[in-house]
Amino acid sequence: MSAPYAWAVEDGALGRLPAPVERHPMGGTTLVEVRYTGLCGSDVAKLNHPWQGNLPQPWFPGHEVVGVDTETGDWVVVDALVPCRSCRACDCGHIHLCSELRRVGWDLPGGLAVVVRVPQENVVPLPRFHDPAHGVLADPMAVALHGVRCGLRMLPGRMGIIGGGVLGVCTAVCAIALGWDVHLLVRNPAQSRQLQHALDRRITVHSTGLPSCDVVVDAASGRNDCPLRLAVSTVRDGGTVIVQNAYAPDVLLSAPLRNIFRRSITLRGSFSYCRADGHDDFRDATDALAEGGDWAALMTRDRFPLSALPQGLEALVGGSRHRPFKVLLTSDV
Repeated sequence: MSAPYAWAVEDGALGRLPAPVERHPMGGTTLVEVRYTGLCGSDVAKLNHPWQGNLPQPWFPGHEVVGVDTETGDWVVVDALVPCRSCRACDCGHIHLCSELRRVGWDLPGGLAVVVRVPQENVVPLPRFHDPAHGVLADPMAVALHGVRCGLRMLPGRMGIIGGGVLGVCTAVCAIALGWDVHLLVRNPAQSRQLQHALDRRITVHSTGLPSCDVVVDAASGRNDCPLRLAVSTVRDGGTVIVQNAYAPDVLLSAPLRNIFRRSITLRGSFSYCRADGHDDFRDATDALAEGGDWAALMTRDRFPLSALPQGLEALVGGSRHRPFKVLLTSDV
């Protein structure tokens, strides 16, 4: 059998390298045989576009990982956040703000690989899913849940969501369950029609604009500031804009600041997920996904073998008539 490999970016070039795992187990870690890895939008932005920020050298991407724990034989999903657990932020459960935070797929080797070594405490047993591939949605669902649950401490009202990708859809699913009147803006006509059929009918899908909202969530693509400017123009006076968008490092806000603060708009960033106030966003998200649904099947429909990563990336940015909501890489075996 050939040696296990992993996709990596080194000196700006994407290629295969030997999987960075040791033959002998390290204390506190386990090997996960990867079955599915989701391509996150933040990964795609770095893999498919010129990136203005620094990348680890080499960078082994992939933080949405589902596989089999080689020590137990159990199906697991990987929690990508590895905090220090001893700082002030960690003591409060705000692990996403830990100054020593390490992340699988960034600081640590990721799951675009045949096998990946991760901390044992970061493998979460996969509930009995109709399709275990849905587990790759645990990370974006946790980010969505964190934004709605931790970023909005208010009674539900009307929520607008900008972005028809996985994060926007997960946010809509979380928000409707918490009692919000949800309006989702999806610019792509074909994707808009598909989501109208797949999502809860209480979620209103728009293709041109949003009504005035108490809260607007920016969950779009971050190559320019158009989504955030749209969010500011859509939210009511005194309302809140939650930014879940992972903007590229060189994007600046071109909206007049006077217009934001004169209207008493709260502009709040919501990064990643946490374990505060007795909740664990990632594990709660994993449990919620066990219910499945047409929307989860739609988000995980487009799958490519691990060896076909370049083709998967091309499908996301190419001019094909069928553009995936998300690309999953599957085990070559």
